[in-house]
Amino acid sequence: MPTESTPDRSRTGDDEIVNGAVVVGVDGSEDSLRAVMYALREARLWDRELLIVHAVDDSILVGAWGVSYDPSVLAEAGTEVVEHSRDYAIEHGMPADRVRSEVFLGNPSVVMARLSENAWTVVVGRRAKSGLERLFVGSTSVSLASASQCPMIMVSAATNPSRTGDKHLVGVGIDNTERSREALAYAFTEAVRRKAGVLAVHAFEVSRPFFADEAQVAKRAAEQTESARRGAAELLAPFLEQYPEVPVEVRVERSHPVDELLARTREVDLLVLGVQGIGVPGLSPGGTIRAVMAHAEAPLALVRHARR
Repeated sequence: MPTESTPDRSRTGDDEIVNGAVVVGVDGSEDSLRAVMYALREARLWDRELLIVHAVDDSILVGAWGVSYDPSVLAEAGTEVVEHSRDYAIEHGMPADRVRSEVFLGNPSVVMARLSENAWTVVVGRRAKSGLERLFVGSTSVSLASASQCPMIMVSAATNPSRTGDKHLVGVGIDNTERSREALAYAFTEAVRRKAGVLAVHAFEVSRPFFADEAQVAKRAAEQTESARRGAAELLAPFLEQYPEVPVEVRVERSHPVDELLARTREVDLLVLGVQGIGVPGLSPGGTIRAVMAHAEAPLALVRHARR
């Protein structure tokens, strides 16, 4: 979780390359430039260096027909991609001495997961998709969501980063679990730096026994709603005490979490969600997270909760 007192972590190898930077993955598409725009603003917001990364996937070095590709040619193309992205970042206000670029050989999600161990934040783009394509989001984003060791921000194709910040509101989805505390800590820290408010959303569906009548369902709904409100109040209490200057709104809604969270992405500058971290690239997060990733209309910050 970013805090102003968090020290840079630096040892050797990739640690020295990253050294607490905001890391953004690029592939030469317009979507990755959108991610660069968000990442440079994040770097300036937190006074961090910007590291632009392109991964040359070594799994494609041998094609389906047995054709071998020269990795140096792919690396050269990757260099053009990161240099173009670096020029773009500088043109949009990032100091040249605070921007670096690197090309790595390896699966993009694995490369980004490794770099996340020493990054401040990693930022990735989500390609514009429609229909069934959106259900699959992007393999790098989904894989990285559970494996990233630092907060991951996904900028969707529906987001216009140049306008991010206009709403002065950071949203956070909570479910009264431990991972919600970590998501709240990140959301409040971001809100303080952005001089924004926090919107905490807890959405749930009322369980309905098969033989229950309407009166029983209404009673159960009232009980679950009251329990959810108490849980949200207890969860937020220490943050309200720690950050009295941050305006806070709490919404406890009886609706499907995906529907409610997606609706809120139209109201906030950033939506923060806690993710149960597995730490292994390739393993997907839960269905709710994947659905929000596929359809979010605001940048999405995924904060990893490591299993203990």
